[in-house]
This record gives sequence, C-alpha cells and structure tokens, in this order.
Amino acid sequence: MTGFLLPSARLDPHREPPGADGPDLPPVTVLIPFYRETADILRRSAGMLKLLDYPHEKLSVRWLLDARTPDDVAVAEAVAESAGADFAGDLRVVAVPSMTPKAKALNHALRDVGDPFVALYDADTVPDPGQLRQAVTALETRDLDVVDAIELPEPGGDLVNRTTLAQSAAFFGAMEYVNRRTGMHMLLGSSVYFRRTALDAVGPLREDGVEELYEWAVRAAARGVRMGRIVSFSYGTRTSVVGPALRQRTRWIRGQLDIGFRLLAGPPLPPRPRGAVALMTLSLLAQLAVVPVVAGAVRRRALRLPAAALLAGEALRIRRVARDPVWEVLRVGSGWFLLLPFEILESTSAWRAVWELATGRDTWHKVRPESGKGPT
Repeated sequence: MTGFLLPSARLDPHREPPGADGPDLPPVTVLIPFYRETADILRRSAGMLKLLDYPHEKLSVRWLLDARTPDDVAVAEAVAESAGADFAGDLRVVAVPSMTPKAKALNHALRDVGDPFVALYDADTVPDPGQLRQAVTALETRDLDVVDAIELPEPGGDLVNRTTLAQSAAFFGAMEYVNRRTGMHMLLGSSVYFRRTALDAVGPLREDGVEELYEWAVRAAARGVRMGRIVSFSYGTRTSVVGPALRQRTRWIRGQLDIGFRLLAGPPLPPRPRGAVALMTLSLLAQLAVVPVVAGAVRRRALRLPAAALLAGEALRIRRVARDPVWEVLRVGSGWFLLLPFEILESTSAWRAVWELATGRDTWHKVRPESGKGPT
C-alpha cells in the first residue's frame, strides 16, 4: 500500500449541485465479482442493494461468479432470488469463465453492458446509500468520465481494524497529494463509476495481474480521460487479524510495484501519469528501506540519525492526516498511534511482494474465509 513518507493533502468535500431525479436518472449497470466468498458476503451485498438511494428499476446488477465452481453459483442464485423481495432492480448471477484475476471477469461482463454508466464494487463493498446518485451527478455536472469514492474497513472495531482504518485514511490523503501534485487522478480499489464511453475509449482492464484499475487509470490519463473523486465512503468488512491484513497488502504492493516498474521502464508516458507513477513507486521503495535501516541502527551508530529521520517524517505525516476532520466518523482513536508500528511491520509485506515478483509467483492471498470453509 503506497503512501509511506508521501505528504498528505486534506480531502475537501465537493458540494454536488442537485442532479436529475426519479425518471430522469440514467440507467446504471453494477458489476460485483465474487471469488469463493461465503453466503454471508452474498447476503451482505444483497442487503446493500436494497438500501441504494437510486430508482431500483434503473439498476442492472450482475453478480459475477466463477463457472468452474458450480456450488458457489448455485448458492449465489439462491441468495439473489431471495433478495428480489427487497430489491426491485434487475439482479442476475453471471457465471464467467474465470475469476483469476478479477479483471478477466469484469472484461467478460462488460461486453454485454449497454447502459451509459457502470459501477464496480468489490464483493463486500457497502457504499453510502446516496453514493451512486452522488457519483452520477458528479459525472454529469462536473463533466467527468470516471469518479471513485473512498473505500475503508467498517468503522470502529478492535485495535487491528482501527489501525487499518488509520492506514486507509493516510493512504487516501497521500493519493490526494499525488493527484494534486501531478494533475492526474489515480483510481484505487472499488466503488468506481464510469461512463461506458470511457471504458470503450481506453480498452479492457489488464488481465495479467492485480491492481488493474491503477494500470487502467494511467492509460486513461494518457488518453485524456477526465477522472475525479467524490468524498463519500464505502465500507468493506472489518479486519481483526494482523496476518490476513499483511497478506492483503502483499498483494496490493506486488501489483503496484509491478505496474510501476513496467510503466516507468516502458514507452514514455505523458508527464502527468509518469509523475504520479514515479511518486507512488518511490513511496513503496521508501517503505522497503524501513526494516534494513531500523534494524541496522540498533548496531550501527551511523544509521541512527537516518532511521530517526525516517520514522519522524512518517510520524509527522500521520499526525497531519489524523487532524483532517473528514476522518472523524471512522472512530480511529488509538489506531493513529499504532499506525507507525503497523507500517514498520507492513514493510515485511513489501519485501515479500518483491520476492514474489522476482520469482514469478502470482499468489492471490485470500483474506476472507472461502465458501467451502464457512456456512453456506
């Protein structure tokens, strides 16, 4: 996860003007991929749909599941059928040829999307009920092609979850700095809303790795696609165990490093996307230095000042993020104080990501229980 030592910018909520209402709202297709998820996650998604403040008859929701796991498809179809009592939109289960990586499933489903707007959510994503309407309004009134929202773990919880909340807030603060400094908007995670024409103009998501939206955003920026953010929260499931949190970050870091090295060594990019990729990659490389410098400072006096400067710089950055009032709703509390130790621990994930890249390993690092290991 990038952001280490990058300055952080405050997120200023953009007041969207009143958009269209009722019958004038455009139709939207919502794509949600599920890879070996439990029925609880499916029910969570179904519960999210009924709360959306958008005319349900204007929504076409596609749950994407791997056709090679027919038991999972059957469970999804049963949950989708029961969801029909509370959700009046068009909810269908689509069995796709492959879900590894997620981009393959999304590209397959996008071929059949005819609506002018497309929303992408992760399996456990629960957006603010008004977020979809806010996103469509932003796309239409701010003359944008793509917008994304802020996705975080659910607020509160134990110390592990509050620490990952703090890190997510610091991450988005750093990305806001990168966006302003380079003039390019980076798409990250889930809760992303597209004009269908933008997806056609840039082309399909890359299917040979993770962090597919990061790579797509760089290509989109090079083509002049207009991207922005709405200050609206989406929430994933809480993280209560350090191990899965670190494994998830290994996957993210591996994907971001792979894209950074490949794009910076490839054909020249326009200045804005090249600057954004360079800053994000340098942030990851800085985090790789944490363990060697801190461990070396224990025995070598010459490394103590660099180690202190490294940690002090990051502590000041965290302090700045913690003072941004936009994060008050997250109830982070002591998570802010534990963020720096967690980032030091996370640097081991960065080294594991480098090892996986160097050895050609493409491990998914599943962080939620599989359907075969939980109740369905």
